[in-house]
Amino acid sequence: MANNPVIRMKELIAKIKEADIAYFRDDAPKLSDREYDALVEELKGLEDSTGVVFSGSPTRKVSGEVKDGLKTVRHTKPMLSAEKTKSILDIESFAEGRDIVLSWKLDGLSLILRYENGNFTQAVTRGSDGITGEDVTHTVRYFRNIPHKVSCLDSFEVRGEGVISWTDFEAFEKREMTQTHPRNFASGAVRSLAADKGKCSHLDFIAFEYISEDEDVPATKAAQLDRLSSLGFSVVPYKTVAANDSGSISSMIKSFEPESFEYPVDGIVAEYDDIAYGKSLGATAHHENNKIALKWQDELFQTVFRGVELITTRTGAVSIVVIFDPVLIDGSRVKRASIPNLGIFESFKFGLGDTISVYKANMIIPQIAENLTKSGTYTLPSVCPCCGERLEVKVSTGGTKQLFCPNKSCIARNAQKIARFCDKTAMNIEGLSAVMLEKLMANGWIKSYADLFHLDEFRDDIASTHGFGIASYEKMHQGIERSRNCKLSQFLVGVGIPLLGPQAANILEMYFYGSWESFEKALGERFAFSHIEGISGMLEKNIYKWYEDKDEEKLWRPVLKELHFNHLPAGQSSGNTTSFYGLNVVVTGTITGMTRKQITEVLTLMGASVSESVSAKTDVLIVGAMPGGNKLGSAMKNGTKIITERDFAELLQK
Repeated sequence: MANNPVIRMKELIAKIKEADIAYFRDDAPKLSDREYDALVEELKGLEDSTGVVFSGSPTRKVSGEVKDGLKTVRHTKPMLSAEKTKSILDIESFAEGRDIVLSWKLDGLSLILRYENGNFTQAVTRGSDGITGEDVTHTVRYFRNIPHKVSCLDSFEVRGEGVISWTDFEAFEKREMTQTHPRNFASGAVRSLAADKGKCSHLDFIAFEYISEDEDVPATKAAQLDRLSSLGFSVVPYKTVAANDSGSISSMIKSFEPESFEYPVDGIVAEYDDIAYGKSLGATAHHENNKIALKWQDELFQTVFRGVELITTRTGAVSIVVIFDPVLIDGSRVKRASIPNLGIFESFKFGLGDTISVYKANMIIPQIAENLTKSGTYTLPSVCPCCGERLEVKVSTGGTKQLFCPNKSCIARNAQKIARFCDKTAMNIEGLSAVMLEKLMANGWIKSYADLFHLDEFRDDIASTHGFGIASYEKMHQGIERSRNCKLSQFLVGVGIPLLGPQAANILEMYFYGSWESFEKALGERFAFSHIEGISGMLEKNIYKWYEDKDEEKLWRPVLKELHFNHLPAGQSSGNTTSFYGLNVVVTGTITGMTRKQITEVLTLMGASVSESVSAKTDVLIVGAMPGGNKLGSAMKNGTKIITERDFAELLQK
């Protein structure tokens, strides 16, 4: 019974579905890509050998889960996956004497963008079955490269991938210390119920398919991608291989270099250039027959397990880093690999001296493939490496286990918080890193943000501390002193209010004219921050939760005495005497001498809420040269007050 293949198939289906839920719905993977692929390959092998395929088998359906709380949307055509292989020979066989297009298989979140009358109208995820997805327009609209208006007036869709570049991801990781993966970063930001503009504005959409019912559609894949590029979309880099040049497929694939590519990738996609021919091949419930994906062959290296390093982050979550004897992989010396969570760590059954195999996932990220010995004798440290507090195990709703330090006074937790406070996107204090801060805090010289501004009392002690010196102390001290004059937005970003990034902080700064006193007064009066254009209801909740947290207040309250906030001009008044105070304003066309960003900032300073589209709630439409869309017509229909560029200039003069 134990060797019954049908029973094993059922076990595999259950494991794969559980992993899909953790990965797609909860954004908290339980298995590595290698482990997941191995389960799928085993299931496919059993299906082939037994001839049995269960209803709902993961090999026949698209993986994915719809997140509770997001509106579901039906796709105009199924968004299926691609058949996968790890053999270049399969790609050559697939080409079978036809022109093919080779492109990157991007490692992010698959998305569909919809356009009507030249305007971006909706963004949808692939979803649970490729038939219905989630409406994520509220987050995708903040991507930095999404064309909100295009020259094509036909209704069409663009399919592609939401991704973050390695450069941006590493910058976030350095600041947040979450030990995650770019794919999970993108998925979490896009599928959040409330848009985190700070994260979403660092995501890019890379297009790979154009869908339209228009008769004048490109006949080839290459022409399709070129059309998308001409419409302003960032298109996945691609190379064509002619039918009479099939011998170059191998060398062409090897010319793709993932180590030097801007975004994370996990393979190459081969697709027939002739779109009509590709469509004629049909599809299964799982994949389209017009394409096939080559996933990287992972080269394994054996080494020896030597223990772990625990890293406590500013949230209290504790990351697990496995330490092993150094091995040379792709020209670099590797001796550490992060484990996503406690559950995965436990599954390896480590013991000191165990023989393990390691590899670079997607040729980039060091990963543990397997523990060949599985002695199971290693016990993880039970206390926080920084404060000695006994660690707790937290289990997410999806069943993911994570180590956690419950001590809110933990040096590492606060060091990460204070490092964020000092970051260039916040108070911009040069010369201080999280490692240096830990040393300063371990010596008792820093307990709150305010203590940064009194380090001159310990000048000689700090200068003689290992890793500092007088030059580094002076650089740090000068950076601290410069930061005393700051902007409200810098302070708000620095104190680490969840979801409050630089963009939202700038909006609040302009609304309250850079005044902390006005901002705190609004807090005391239970002001509805979500009434401000660009501030979500979730962010409003987070602002109040942060303000009412007494432990957090111990960190930020004392520093107010050390800072001078640079107030913004407000007409020498509270702003409620300006022509636009309290009004909902929309701008269309070009205003001479001002960018749209400058116009928005000025109007916000004057107490207005600036919107993108005209509605029944719009009070004023400002019309410049060459107004676009139908904003003017909508305003006239709604009886909205309309002012010209000249009127606007005169009001600004006043």
